[in-house]
Amino acid sequence: MSRSSNVVVIGGGVIGCAVAYYVARRGLKVTLVDRPKRGRATSASAGGLWPLGESVGLGCGVIFYKALAGMGTLPEGVHGPGQLPRVFLDFALRSNGMFPALAEDLREISGMEIEWERTSLLFLMYDEGDVAFAKPLWERCPCGRDLTEWMTPEELAKAEPAVTREVHGALRFHGDDQVNPYRLADSFRAAARNLGAAILTHTEVTGLRVESGRMTAVETQAGPIPCGMVVNAAGAWAPEVGRMVGLDIPVRPVRGQILGTETLPEMLSACLTTTDCYLAQKGHGEVIIGSTTEEVGFDVGTTPAAMKTLAAGAIRALPFLRDVRVKRVWSGLRPGSPDELPILGPVEGLDGYLNACGHFRTGILNAPLTGLLIAELASGERPSVPVEPFLLARFASAGDGRQVVTIG
Repeated sequence: MSRSSNVVVIGGGVIGCAVAYYVARRGLKVTLVDRPKRGRATSASAGGLWPLGESVGLGCGVIFYKALAGMGTLPEGVHGPGQLPRVFLDFALRSNGMFPALAEDLREISGMEIEWERTSLLFLMYDEGDVAFAKPLWERCPCGRDLTEWMTPEELAKAEPAVTREVHGALRFHGDDQVNPYRLADSFRAAARNLGAAILTHTEVTGLRVESGRMTAVETQAGPIPCGMVVNAAGAWAPEVGRMVGLDIPVRPVRGQILGTETLPEMLSACLTTTDCYLAQKGHGEVIIGSTTEEVGFDVGTTPAAMKTLAAGAIRALPFLRDVRVKRVWSGLRPGSPDELPILGPVEGLDGYLNACGHFRTGILNAPLTGLLIAELASGERPSVPVEPFLLARFASAGDGRQVVTIG
């Protein structure tokens, strides 16, 4: 392979495709190398753009908490889903704010629709415990009351007639919208290609070449690709890429099982999250119901027990689903990090290497800003947002047994 690139992106999920798109927009020669693998995290997403919900512990966060509680692994004194730090919320809000203009740009450059929709996220409060959890979130929302709304049962029934009446109300997060995750990834990829990026599919990376502490090439089964910058966007497989240059990247696969209904008339105007599941109706009518949070390695199977639990949670929220058929079930592997924050940016002692991994539950939401940030770093520009809170180096002294091996 004789092609050389300024930047080689490893991984063709939504993050890798976003990076390739934003790098190509800067006029740099970029190659995306991808070997499709079953269980890519993009397939584990309903496409929820929930910066507020996820930041305060809702969305998949409340389900993650339930899983930890069931395993008895919650830290002492923790009695509800943990809120992520303000730096994450700021990052997520900024990324979410990019979607309206991004949808237009991708439509023009790729010719594809990403099905971005203004919806909102509703946390259904079934009992006094849910109310006790939601009340302080509403009262102390870091973005103020403008983006949140406390809804009575009557207000909820008027806004969402299909939702169960067996509730104490709902907490609405305005601005927590949705997109089609598959179309987003495909549109990023197509737009990058139309801007000059080379897309190498079904191509395995076999090694990274380093000379005098600097990246010089990516080795593939089809031959080397000389380059000055490598981006590790390999999702749950990012540790494999890191080990090629002696890096310990603390990312592990976290399985999420999902089910989808048959095509239905429009029944929901908002996305829903409960202590049992989340639900989002897509533009084509399918209701997506997810998602489990399981530490099962790279197993991408589905289980009857999980499907039964998700279905029961969905019926509890939307009773009409009792008579609706399931069209498909599947799972995906989220790239989990120890602190649930993405791992981004450079590594000390290894010039020409950038991380873009560890997005856990929020890869779709944070893809635009991640792509922009990595493209800015690759171009030598000042980044739009501080990268320091997301560097791999934060784990070197975290006391969790994970040590970063830097290359001198």
